[in-house]
Amino acid sequence: MKTKTGGIIATLATLFLCGLPGLILFCMGAAGILTPPPSSQTDSTATIGFAAFSVFICGGLLLMLIPPVVGFFTLRRKSTPVPVQPTAAYMPTPAYQPAAPVVSANQMNIGGMDASTQTVYDRIMALNRPTAPYQIIDGKANGVDLIAEWKIVDARWYEVFAKANLTKVFRIYMKFDPGKREVRTMDEELNVSWRAGVPSFSAQASFFRGQKSSFSFGTGYAFTENLAPGQVYKYKFSTNELKKPIQDAIAACGWTYKGVTFGKL
Repeated sequence: MKTKTGGIIATLATLFLCGLPGLILFCMGAAGILTPPPSSQTDSTATIGFAAFSVFICGGLLLMLIPPVVGFFTLRRKSTPVPVQPTAAYMPTPAYQPAAPVVSANQMNIGGMDASTQTVYDRIMALNRPTAPYQIIDGKANGVDLIAEWKIVDARWYEVFAKANLTKVFRIYMKFDPGKREVRTMDEELNVSWRAGVPSFSAQASFFRGQKSSFSFGTGYAFTENLAPGQVYKYKFSTNELKKPIQDAIAACGWTYKGVTFGKL
């Protein structure tokens, strides 16, 4: 854009400084040649006059040619040369290419979390195991980061919870607060009814949200989870059995478990 502006200025300058004087010289020369010489003028004087007027015409033409020449060279569009791309050497495709390694959800950086938040997320998700009667799942659909709950809706666990005579189910909603290094939590308690050994939830199931102190939701039956030698967990499906592993995981990362009683997470 700057080059084009400079070209316009240069063209206009040569038009006034060269083109206009050239036009005047050309007109003077043409007028001198076309005007018949006086009868008193000698042949030598007429020849000199004709030569002078011819010089005026030629000089005027040269001066008038300068503006268009300057405009042509300064205003023409210059094409940018396209660099030649090097030709890649031919590499034969191997008959077998190993698939990319599968990365589990708790190994990925979820939702652009910073390193500290990601560590807490991974630590909590690591509590998931097939033999535990609870699970920790993604909570984005509910407007939170994670949800911890008993596996009551899993058909493989119906018998365990039915034997425990479970009449309530307990959930923990979690949301990360990296600025305060807190995991804000809210408890939810739901009513459960059993029909032919399958749990169902009534329309008015949810009747409490806040923070629950530890107590048992089931009676007359305890589930035992056997892990590595020396690790045995006995569940009576109390609030503490779901909360404490999460609280310990959060504390191990230097964060705080923050229970919210009222309002939103």
